[in-house]
Amino acid sequence: MERLGWTVSGADPALFIRREDGGVFYALVYVDDILMAGPKDSPVMGRLKAELTEIFDIRDLGESSYFLGMEIERKRDEGTIKLSQKKLTGEILNRFGMSEAKGRSVPLNQGEKMTRDGEPLDTGEHPYRELIGSLLYLSVCTRPDIAYAVGALSRYMSAPTTDHWRAAIGILRYLADTRDLGIVFGNGGLIPEGYVDADYAGELDTRRSTTGYVFILAGGAISWSSRLQVTVAVSTVEAEYMGAASAVKEALWLKKLARDLGLEARQICIKGDNQGALKLLKHSMSTQRSKHIDVMHHFARERVLRGEVRFEYCSTERMAADFLTKAVSPAKFAKCRSLIGIT
Repeated sequence: MERLGWTVSGADPALFIRREDGGVFYALVYVDDILMAGPKDSPVMGRLKAELTEIFDIRDLGESSYFLGMEIERKRDEGTIKLSQKKLTGEILNRFGMSEAKGRSVPLNQGEKMTRDGEPLDTGEHPYRELIGSLLYLSVCTRPDIAYAVGALSRYMSAPTTDHWRAAIGILRYLADTRDLGIVFGNGGLIPEGYVDADYAGELDTRRSTTGYVFILAGGAISWSSRLQVTVAVSTVEAEYMGAASAVKEALWLKKLARDLGLEARQICIKGDNQGALKLLKHSMSTQRSKHIDVMHHFARERVLRGEVRFEYCSTERMAADFLTKAVSPAKFAKCRSLIGIT
């Protein structure tokens, strides 16, 4: 690719960039799949494809509609693009005999608390690992709405219980009712904006907290995470502060990627709903409540002071990352889903 004049992105080694005749062209390469983008109706695109054809045995499939299991749907009259995985979702539901299952409004009910205790599951009869593995791919590509539930259940892959299996089937019931959902882009600005939240000591077995963050661009989620924190937090403020550090790392990477894509991202705004954590982030101070927090988390404060990211308060009602940290009510779940562009 470099020999042909393409430049490797500094943020992602699978992304190649080429500037030709006043236009910018992109090629995203994953093993033997290539997705190319550039100015509409540009004659240069055909020449770039021809150059690749001389080196690789490739087929031009025309305008992209499917990539790595993700379906790409354009509505040019509305100026939107939708990423979904309807086909893959249907295949998963068929594989586990849930294609005609009765639907539900959330992947995990508020009363469902996961723990390692319980009746061991017969994994010979119930393929728990296969099911969770299938759901993980959905959760990282186009379905952040199931990220918390799938992440919570993936912690028990080595010794699942019957309760875990029932909860996993619950996710399938949710997908059966929402298989057409996807992330819609085109209804917002082109500056990334983030939300970060933490559920203090919510994991029952170790009492570690869960961090959830989501970044939105053009009205849709472009990056998200739901995972346990590496150490036990001793307060809600500490849990939120540690969660902010994870969000800052992702924001710094997004800044690099945005530059390669020609987007404005000098300072990314991240919103949180904990006033105590926001004060720690914005003010360089050491107190009895904060001096014990690991150095790895204090780098977030340093990046705020440098002006690379900024934090703003966001009410809990508007916290889009809330459903990435815990099971929430159907009404709150639907609102979070809407805030990150899932329709």
